[in-house]
Amino acid sequence: MLKRAVILRLIVGTFFILAAFSYAFYDFFTHRPSSIERVLPPLPNIPDDQICKEGAIKSDEEKGPYDLTLTITKGDTLLSILVDAQIDKKQAHEIIALLKKHFDPTSLKPQHEIYLTYIKDEETPGNRLVESLYFRPVIDKEYWISLDKNGKFVFEKNDIKLNKITREARGKINDSLYADAGKQGVPTKILHQMIQAFSYDVDFQRSFQPGDEFGLLYDMRADEDGVREEAGELLYATLSLKNKKLHLYNFKLKNGAQGFYNQHGESVKKGLLRTPIDGARISSRFCKNRKHPILGYTRAHKGIDFAAPMGTPIMASGDGVVARASPYAGYGNYIRIKHNKEFSTAYAHLSRFAKGLRAGKSVKQGQIIGYVGSTGSATGPHLHYELIRHNIQIDPASVKMMPAAKLAGKELQDFKSIKDLINRQYHELYLAKMAQTEMSSDTEEEEDEDEAREIFITETPADESP
Repeated sequence: MLKRAVILRLIVGTFFILAAFSYAFYDFFTHRPSSIERVLPPLPNIPDDQICKEGAIKSDEEKGPYDLTLTITKGDTLLSILVDAQIDKKQAHEIIALLKKHFDPTSLKPQHEIYLTYIKDEETPGNRLVESLYFRPVIDKEYWISLDKNGKFVFEKNDIKLNKITREARGKINDSLYADAGKQGVPTKILHQMIQAFSYDVDFQRSFQPGDEFGLLYDMRADEDGVREEAGELLYATLSLKNKKLHLYNFKLKNGAQGFYNQHGESVKKGLLRTPIDGARISSRFCKNRKHPILGYTRAHKGIDFAAPMGTPIMASGDGVVARASPYAGYGNYIRIKHNKEFSTAYAHLSRFAKGLRAGKSVKQGQIIGYVGSTGSATGPHLHYELIRHNIQIDPASVKMMPAAKLAGKELQDFKSIKDLINRQYHELYLAKMAQTEMSSDTEEEEDEDEAREIFITETPADESP
């Protein structure tokens, strides 16, 4: 009986304890404020007209600014590419009008790039508003157009400092001087200077044989970052042919005239170039009786034909005045240059004339006057070249060139000093290149040996002892 009373007392006590705990928990969770109520302040009263509708808020990222690069292609104008890029038309016209005061927009050429920064026009969907425009059409100048604090476009031009780099190249002639020098990384502009300078003494169609050698020393101009560079001037060139070795040095006279001279100080410039076209093949020579390939009958061929790819540049054989530049019967597009009272030269079957070339215009020796074509009576692209003496066509190969002018006195001494400096540079750059090539070769050999050693260690099975 006593046991039962004790057990009953324990049960009743436990019940009251549990009831007390339950009430405490209930009171805590029903009267304690939530974390949100405790942390967040009450919302202010905002008028309805100041509450944004859904979707009306635009982020700064969506508005911009954005960067855009535009590349000029054939037939483009700056205005057309801006409009095609959805630039605001009013802005585009403002930019062109401002630019024309400082720069000719028509001088922009295919592959030139225009860099834009713009934002989206919030009032006109799809419209773009320019914040700045940048382009660099030449290596040493850059142009900016940007908005000032008043929202007006302003123009700025910066001159870029360039560094002069002297380079050397040499090699054997296997295919052609143009092709083999090009493989050495020689720029086209430098090759053109070299070919033009040697054209007085070298017949580029017959003088070369496999194994002949060439060498050049020339300048490049590069910006400080080395990102962009362009060809400068040919300083020295040499040709080692089967029966002779030729040297040319670039030298500037006191009066500012500049030209190429051989090792004796004699100017290479003579009366007329022997070949008015680079790297072409003679397909037909001057002949009194030749069967015409189109007309079929025999008649005199009063010039020399140079077979060359369509569009190959053609040079003026000498200084003179253009007497004619127009289509001319079977000659097709035809140029005639009067050099003096005695000599004229003619160029036929051109695809087109050089820009700005017309009758009455003066030209310089080596200047590009047109491009190879097949207009008129022609079976394929080639240049028909004539040498005319007192209005009668003669064989260009039969004419001896005028003697070269020779330096004397102080100018000859100055030339010899320049020649010695160039020879030293040419030799030192070659030695430096050879040392670098040898170092690179040794490094590659060491890497190959290390790789072979690793393979040997990895793949050779361990010695198995019995």
